[in-house]
Amino acid sequence: MRDDDAAAGLAELEGYLMSRAAQHCAAREADAFADDLPWLGQAEREDVIRLYTARHLARTRQTLHEITNRSQELKEEYSRRYQALRCRVLALTLLGSTTVLALFTLGLTPRR
Repeated sequence: MRDDDAAAGLAELEGYLMSRAAQHCAAREADAFADDLPWLGQAEREDVIRLYTARHLARTRQTLHEITNRSQELKEEYSRRYQALRCRVLALTLLGSTTVLALFTLGLTPRR
């Protein structure tokens, strides 16, 4: 097994575990919500739990998509800034090196 395959497998497992945790959390919250509605019959309670869970998971999924999109936007923005910074540092290094070389070439260094 290659390292890439192992990393992909671990990422898939992590995603599965996170999904199961979100489902468990949504179901627990739905159950607690239904507990606050003691007048519900059993069938109504099950419907409330099912709908609450589905909406909670949809909201969680939407939030994750928004976070993923924003993360990608920030990655692109910081990559552009980093590239610009690298260009500036390179330009300043070349300018400094050229200045030092010119001073040595022209003999403008201080005499000892």
